[in-house]
Amino acid sequence: MNNRRMIFIALMFLATIVACVVPGLQTASTPIPASTVDPAQIDAMVAETVSVAMVQTEQSMPSPAPTPMSTSTPDSAITSTPTSTPTKATPQTTTSQATSQATATPQVTPQTNLSQSTLTKQSDGSMLFADDRAGYSVKLPADWLAVRVNGEEYQPAFSLKETSNTNIQQSLLSIKGEDPNAFRLLAVDTQAAHIQNDFVSDIRFVLDEKKSISLSTDADLQAIAQKIPASATVFRFEVTSVKIITSGNGTKFGVIESKSSFTNPAGANVPLYQKQVFFNAKTGTQSITLTTLSDLQGTILRIFDTMLETIKIEAK
Repeated sequence: MNNRRMIFIALMFLATIVACVVPGLQTASTPIPASTVDPAQIDAMVAETVSVAMVQTEQSMPSPAPTPMSTSTPDSAITSTPTSTPTKATPQTTTSQATSQATATPQVTPQTNLSQSTLTKQSDGSMLFADDRAGYSVKLPADWLAVRVNGEEYQPAFSLKETSNTNIQQSLLSIKGEDPNAFRLLAVDTQAAHIQNDFVSDIRFVLDEKKSISLSTDADLQAIAQKIPASATVFRFEVTSVKIITSGNGTKFGVIESKSSFTNPAGANVPLYQKQVFFNAKTGTQSITLTTLSDLQGTILRIFDTMLETIKIEAK
């Protein structure tokens, strides 16, 4: 075969290779498709991820804790009196993170007069809670954040400076599924010095319109107290006292005090104190439950008892 023929064959072979396109590879003449993802859709995905992460955080709290605690007191709506819970130790949330979390939390649409109650800021920094449905009013302590499940203050509460702490945010999230007709109010102690062992002290107001408790004797209170250990869904509270007291303004209260404990992330045992107060409202029985750390009992209990003295019940 002569050299001229060899060169001809080589040129033909090269032309064949150039004409072929390897499948799956883009050529210079093939345009690359532009992204069709809507930026708003990305924001929604991020918000959804944050929401899921928050739920997972709630579900992964140290044993035996829930998403801020929900402990029962027996008897209908009274039995659903939830309480605070220690939460897993997490880094302090920044203001921007708190805003993201507020966006990701379940939306609650405020409806005028739906709760049949009002919250009015007082000159001394306290908040006056007037429950027209139950028929009483009470002056809440200053430095405590008060929110109603369906209140206009609930959603904005997640963006407040004092609620940037992760444990407080989880406490707020814990009431999102409550029935506002029964769960009337949550008051959270937002003072940083009082948040210890990832535990937030709170006061929960629950109304049972179908019940009426007798305070002429402690029989009804004893019946409730006997069911407390068996009805607990998170902490097994042990009743320490059952009594009937009369406030300075002549209001009769049934009082049940209990104790419990939980193990913090460091493995230490942390004792808890709980005080439940019952009284007959205009409609049904109102319970007010304080749950705090035993180490803070002396400080928080004085605040709680002072609050009880401000209760004014409407005549039936």
